[in-house]
Amino acid sequence: MGIVKIKQVDAFTTRPFGGNPAGVVTDANDLSDEVKQQIAREMNLSETAFVSHSNVADFKVQFFTPNVEVALCGHATIATFATLYEEGKLDQTKSIFYQETKAGVLPVEVMKTDNQVMFMMTQAVPQFAEVELSRAEIAAGLGLAVEDLLPTQPLKVSTGLWWLVVGIKKLAKLRNACLDFSAIAAMSKKCGAEGFVPFCLETVQPDCSFHSRAFCPLDGVNEDPVCGTGNGSAAAYIAAHNLIAINGETALTGEAGLGVGRPGRVNVLVSKQGEQVTTIKVGGTAVRVLEGEMRF
Repeated sequence: MGIVKIKQVDAFTTRPFGGNPAGVVTDANDLSDEVKQQIAREMNLSETAFVSHSNVADFKVQFFTPNVEVALCGHATIATFATLYEEGKLDQTKSIFYQETKAGVLPVEVMKTDNQVMFMMTQAVPQFAEVELSRAEIAAGLGLAVEDLLPTQPLKVSTGLWWLVVGIKKLAKLRNACLDFSAIAAMSKKCGAEGFVPFCLETVQPDCSFHSRAFCPLDGVNEDPVCGTGNGSAAAYIAAHNLIAINGETALTGEAGLGVGRPGRVNVLVSKQGEQVTTIKVGGTAVRVLEGEMRF
């Protein structure tokens, strides 16, 4: 019988039951990818992360949805490094650690402020691509009209995972959208994206920069509460289109998860050189809510 120690950690929140939950296994050296997938399916969270030995970084981290392995996951990275920190597995003399992922070797910084410990991950260099989907198709999948969309063209954006990013004019429209998940899945598959990230510059909390949602039915997750790569991609899109002025390294705050009762905040640092978005860093806090053993 195999036994795996596993934790469930809420990321992008300071309170239990907020933000985005991820499963975390910090000792996955002896687990096959098949078993990792089975564990992720059993946990039935948007992602479960597995940490193992790396020859090129401090840790190797793999991310599994209930259906498939994905190259990168923001909230599960935050959950993973919060867990490694809590377990004393991060060298206290260092503040920057490197994780080997299928999106590359990426740094994660530990930042201590007041009574909080925050984890900031540098995501992959932003990439942008056009999609062969009409504005009408995209709007219909979100249960919206074309005139509800911002005039900027929806684009596929990646900071480690490809998302279809689309701007929505009014917060009320985004929050009350009548979603067609089968259409979103079909369009995501057609354009090679994990899913849709609609965002709005109107926010519920006045100190936030943008509001976002993340829909990824293709991965078996209709709505990911607070998505790290989704918020990174939305921030890159916002910066690329000058929807918010970016001067040097600029701090933005994304709010998400309100539509599914799991409010969370994502800290994003965006850098540009000229019109080029060069760096996206995404981070936040995390809270352990469950720990135990899985037997198989």
